[in-house]
Amino acid sequence: MHPDPDPPVPVPAPAATPTPAAAVDNSRIYVLENRIGWDLDELIALWVAARTIRRLIVITSDETRGRRACLARLVLDLLGRPEVPVVAGSELADSDTRFLFADYPLPPVPGPHSDAVEIVATSAEHAPVTVIVLGAFTNIAALLYRHPHLSERVDLVLQGGWLDHYRKMPRASHNLHIDQVAAGVTLRMAHRPRLVLSTHTNHPGLSVTPDSPLVDWFHTTDTPFARLAELYCDRWFARRPDGGWQADSVAVAVAVGARVAEFVTEPILVGPDARLHRNPTGRPLTVTTSIDYAAFTDWLSRIIPEIRLQQAINLDTGDDDQ
Repeated sequence: MHPDPDPPVPVPAPAATPTPAAAVDNSRIYVLENRIGWDLDELIALWVAARTIRRLIVITSDETRGRRACLARLVLDLLGRPEVPVVAGSELADSDTRFLFADYPLPPVPGPHSDAVEIVATSAEHAPVTVIVLGAFTNIAALLYRHPHLSERVDLVLQGGWLDHYRKMPRASHNLHIDQVAAGVTLRMAHRPRLVLSTHTNHPGLSVTPDSPLVDWFHTTDTPFARLAELYCDRWFARRPDGGWQADSVAVAVAVGARVAEFVTEPILVGPDARLHRNPTGRPLTVTTSIDYAAFTDWLSRIIPEIRLQQAINLDTGDDDQ
């Protein structure tokens, strides 16, 4: 008897202990597209998703020969979520330049090789699906190209893009910039995606620096996850001494229904370099107009109470020097 050449798509099992503070729709499957192994924010967002979402699938973007998926698998196991499926997604030509764990001993991803696009497609045929894109848009663009009928069936939350200001004005924000074609395809084909703009997430109200209590908790807590997070912080801050922002965790909060951001739908023109411009000839896109940084910090402190997040994020709501 020959084995089945097409192994079944993994369906996420419910988590045993969801966080009571998160009123998440448990009938819905959440797909977290994560670029773990680069920005510290990716690690925190995976932690938050593991704490809040019962039916979770993790797919990596900007892959580096499956190593991001191996790292995600390790993190989820350390967080007590071994039942969450992890699938290696798209790989870009220069992805090795955005991976900090090339020399770290990572476990293999168990189970057969899977097609990330088909996992999302199959899930969307059987249950409502929300896809949270925290990296390059390559995977979701492939889904829309191969299964355009799913455009109206998949709720899509994207982190990235800017309209009014950004730290690098001559280019699109990072997630759109690293695969500009995929960003253009996604924003033109997706049905009512919600964009959590970098205009609002690159803000001191979301900053995490080497001096943050969150980082101090990693350095002073003796658990396997905290020790890995401590190494993650050391490697990230060696590349970015000034720290970064909790943009990805805001996108997770938005996706699960937390009231932390305001949105408006307006006509947006997507340029060939994936930059966004207000233009009456553009297509309607739903974008953030503001983030309630205090509300987000309160929400996050209930999801991860042990690290005193009320103090871990700077609540100064003044503008930063973009």
